[in-house]
Amino acid sequence: MDQKSLLDILWITLSASLVLLMQAGFLCLETGLTRSKNSINVAMKNAMDFSVSLVAFLAVGYGLMFGPSASGWLSSVHFFWLGDESPRTLIFFLFQAMFCSTAVTIVSGAVAERLDFKAYVLISAIIAMTIYPVFGHWAWGGLDGEALTGWLGKLGFVDWAGSTVVHSVGGWFSLALLLVVGARIDRFNEDGSINPVTGSNLPLTALGALILWFGWIGFNGGSTLALDERIPGIVVNTCLGAAGGGVAGLAWARMFDGSASFVGVVNGALAGLVSVTAGAHAFDASSALLVGAIGGPISWLLEHALLRLRIDDAVGAVPVHLGGGVWGTLAVALWGNAEALGTGLSRLEQMKAQLTGVGAAFAIAFVGPLILLWLLNKIMPLRVPPEHERMGLNISEHGARTELGDFIGHLQNQEQSGDTALRAPVDPFSEVGLIAHRYNRVMDALEEAIYKTRAIVRTASDAILTFDPATWRVTSHNPMAESMFGYDADAMREVTLNDIARFENAHMSGMGECVEGVGVRSDGQRFPMEITMTRSEGGDTGILIGAFRDISARKVAEEALKESETRFRSLFENAALGMALIGEDRRLEDVNGAMTRMFERDAEELAVLTLADLAHPDDVELVGALLEQVLAGDSGEVTCEARFVCASGLMIWTRVAFSPAHFMDADKMRAVAMFEDITTQRRAQESVRLAAAVFEGANESVVIFNHLGAVEQVNQAFCRITGYAPRETRGLELKHLLSASYDRDFFEGVNKQLRERDHWQGEVKGRRKNGDLAPEWLSLSVVRQPDGAIQNIIAVLTDWTERKEQEEAVWRHANFDQLTELPNRRLFQDRLTQALQQSQRNHGKVGLFFLDLDRFKPINDTLGHQAGDELLQLTARRLERCVRHSDTVSRLGGDEFTIIVQNVHDSTLLARIADNAISALDRTFELEAGQANISTSIGIAVYPDDARNADELLRAADAALYQAKESGRNNKQFFTESLNSRIRERAELERGLRLALENHELFLQYQPQVDIASGALVGAEALVRWRRADGSVVPPDRFIPLAEETGLILPLGEEVARMASAQIRAWSDAGFTAPPISINASARQFNLEGGGLAEMLRVVCGEVGIEPKRLVVEITENSLMADPANSGNLLQSLRNLGVDIELDDFGTGYSSLARLNRLQIQALKLDRSFLAGLPENSQNRAMVTAVVNMALGMGLGVVAEGVETDAQMDFLADLKCHRAQGYGVARPLDPEAFVAFAEARVGRLQIA
Repeated sequence: MDQKSLLDILWITLSASLVLLMQAGFLCLETGLTRSKNSINVAMKNAMDFSVSLVAFLAVGYGLMFGPSASGWLSSVHFFWLGDESPRTLIFFLFQAMFCSTAVTIVSGAVAERLDFKAYVLISAIIAMTIYPVFGHWAWGGLDGEALTGWLGKLGFVDWAGSTVVHSVGGWFSLALLLVVGARIDRFNEDGSINPVTGSNLPLTALGALILWFGWIGFNGGSTLALDERIPGIVVNTCLGAAGGGVAGLAWARMFDGSASFVGVVNGALAGLVSVTAGAHAFDASSALLVGAIGGPISWLLEHALLRLRIDDAVGAVPVHLGGGVWGTLAVALWGNAEALGTGLSRLEQMKAQLTGVGAAFAIAFVGPLILLWLLNKIMPLRVPPEHERMGLNISEHGARTELGDFIGHLQNQEQSGDTALRAPVDPFSEVGLIAHRYNRVMDALEEAIYKTRAIVRTASDAILTFDPATWRVTSHNPMAESMFGYDADAMREVTLNDIARFENAHMSGMGECVEGVGVRSDGQRFPMEITMTRSEGGDTGILIGAFRDISARKVAEEALKESETRFRSLFENAALGMALIGEDRRLEDVNGAMTRMFERDAEELAVLTLADLAHPDDVELVGALLEQVLAGDSGEVTCEARFVCASGLMIWTRVAFSPAHFMDADKMRAVAMFEDITTQRRAQESVRLAAAVFEGANESVVIFNHLGAVEQVNQAFCRITGYAPRETRGLELKHLLSASYDRDFFEGVNKQLRERDHWQGEVKGRRKNGDLAPEWLSLSVVRQPDGAIQNIIAVLTDWTERKEQEEAVWRHANFDQLTELPNRRLFQDRLTQALQQSQRNHGKVGLFFLDLDRFKPINDTLGHQAGDELLQLTARRLERCVRHSDTVSRLGGDEFTIIVQNVHDSTLLARIADNAISALDRTFELEAGQANISTSIGIAVYPDDARNADELLRAADAALYQAKESGRNNKQFFTESLNSRIRERAELERGLRLALENHELFLQYQPQVDIASGALVGAEALVRWRRADGSVVPPDRFIPLAEETGLILPLGEEVARMASAQIRAWSDAGFTAPPISINASARQFNLEGGGLAEMLRVVCGEVGIEPKRLVVEITENSLMADPANSGNLLQSLRNLGVDIELDDFGTGYSSLARLNRLQIQALKLDRSFLAGLPENSQNRAMVTAVVNMALGMGLGVVAEGVETDAQMDFLADLKCHRAQGYGVARPLDPEAFVAFAEARVGRLQIA
């Protein structure tokens, strides 16, 4: 190992040690901010979560985070996996384990003073094994290798040292846990006010903050994973972020809280540290200071928002780590240096990537855990009991005792026993001992006062008792109370007012009043008495004093008179059935409680109603007739079943019995009605009938098994689908209804789940009576008896035959090309992935072919799309015959095909397949529209020789295909390293072009066009040029084809239109009227949906302030004829703007003048290749003459491009060609030179 590697390992080791030191900082910080009764528990959790998270991260988390990635989302679980266990890998694991422990520790502080210790250990393991490593894999997967493999990392998401990966993940999880466990007891009041919680040791908190600040140097600096020149800047940025956050937090707290808040400074500095962590490597010093300074107020705002929402964060962990983490992650896109970020994204694109990362963290660290913790809390309460929380977790969780705790325990013991003789133990050498001594002195004085009061009360003739106002329990009494109520002294202390007295009203109406009540002796004997209650204020709640006098003799006579009425009312009110007394006017004169409950109305409401008002409209007549019979004296007792409507609108069934009632006023007839609610019985009967109808009418097969598993009953659908008659199913078992392929283990598994869960469902192969098999969905449910024994098993079988056919059709439609029936791009990607995985297992190789059909487009254009489709189908069949059964031929789209060749042992196999494919496609195709001849170009790449993964293999094969086309087509090319360098060169050129568009490195030159007859300047073509920042010029033939391929031609074309329009406007403002300026439109621009080219020109000209007719659009004939049907509409939209259209490079495509005549174009531009050798070249001379004459005959203008000699100019003048352009007229000119050229022409000839 070289010296540099050893220094790198030493730096990472030192950084990991600094991050470990942060655990001590968190311990001091959180212990100091919490109350002393919980300090040991908080410290213990800080120490324990580090141990648990380290073991959990080693066991599962590290392998899940940095193991091989599956499409950037997950890594397969590797237990106790450390890769190659090299020194660098081992220290990298330890460094990442410190990060994991930090995320877990954040949760400890947020939910301090209320979370069960066992629950916290479990939660620590969950975070370290699942939440942190999964998100870490998304963002940092592959960090230990050459490139990021997680989907967020590949997206361009940047999080240098974990503002989101560590701090936001911990903050989101803390917020979810806070929502589940709730606030600390008495933290919030019902009126919305907040009770402050004072930390036990704020200097210790400050020490913890400084330790964290110091350790953060390793947190951010160590993320370089190397001892290099970036470390000083990162360390400075870290400190500046902390300083900015602390100063801003102090200023913000001073401004809004009115004081120099200690917590505001500490949390502001920590929020600054968290904020700067995401971009510490990419910020400059001022940006780091600003990001930290904004992080401090964000923490303050979020802390106050949580308090308003009654969310109790014990140490401000969520505001600091979540608020600072989200802000710092987004700040990377705002102020991060693009070169240091290394993503190649614009700031807007970078912000999109950062927002995606924040959203992903929210989903995995908050939404999912919130549901998990809610369910876990249902199974195993996460919070300690309230009495433990009040006692303090030091004692309840760990059994740790303190002198103050013992003194408080003595007070609680005395409070519960009420023994004023108890005295607290006194230690004269401690502060708590002094308090206990003073307390004992007070108790001595209190006990003496109580003795004097008791002496006075003992002689009273009435029973005198004192009560606790909160519980109404007797706290003291005189001897008369024991005699009156029959309790001895010890028993009396357990008595409440409710045990010895009953009031006529539910409670005392007032203090100081004498009221009558009922006394209750210890043997249950009751007696009348007078009671006077008074309140004596004192202490927190005061005491209640009651004077009780026995008035039994006075009440004997009164009770005798009321006895019979009381007996009747008791029977009436306590009857289980509803009872009503109905008068002659048919109104309900009296009703009992059961009646009011049954009809959901109180007695006053019922008193003004009749039964006709309550009965269901369909039963009013029946009820009324029976009542009239009774009131008329025609019948004794009559009964019926009728429906009534309750106050809520609910209908109930009742059994009503009417009977006559005779009272002293015999001239008045009344009736007694008794109501029994039979709604449940009627619904049960209806349910039985409905269940039978549903059973027989269901479309799915339903089978009822007995407790032994034999068929008892089947429905009609089962018989119709399976072919069984009902009698044939008796005694059959489930195995007789399913395929014989299911073994004993399958049925034992089904029975086991039914016993444990009472339900099983799954897809099975059902067996018909004739032995045919069909896919079915089987759902089994257990019906148990009241004692828990199995009574029946209900099976519902749904026939999935049609569904499976539909799924197969959908699958084929999604995975196969509908035209050629070859695998499409989606299935190709899947099979390529499988092939590479198999290659890794078997240590074999995979060949990938990219095929592109040569001359396919001319055939498609000339013979028609139907012929093109037929050609593609025949091509697919020929290619399939060229490969083995284990290989895959796919169509990606258009005329692009691929071949995956597996189990490759040498390149001769690939060469043979490629030669066979070239030979097969070189033979003439017999189509319905005629014969066609094509060829193919093939690019070949081999895994793992040319690529490490699928993406690289695709790029390599594509590069080889490009080389095959460059080499003359109809040939094969294997990928080589030289192609790789060309790919890198092309990628670099593409990045440069994107920057050129952003940085406005493009400029225009203008090549004049002159009237051949007069020499007048009649136009100019705008030609785009690219001058790099270093002054070098990139030729157009290098970057324009690249722009076409990458899609950059669209913004490039818009930029050219904008620059040309702006130049026309600038010339006009300077007094120079420019001729029409031609701009080139690519095929992509021209074929934009919705007339995009015309709309773009309209918007650009409108913004610049010129008329669109000042521009001319040049479009190649191949672009125009690619879609002739749609081209007319696009050209018409340009003509509506007043823009002329010229056909560029005429003669090099496959169009014809007859077809062009149907399109709205104003001129043709002869390609420069036709002017070569004029006028001497007879073939070119004849062709130019024919084209010019035919164009003139159709009224089209002709522009000759590439005119270089006077002889060519004279020849074109003889043909009456309109305009000329080329070096013979002028080279492309800068705007100033173009104006000079135009002014020179004005001096000789007037500009047209």
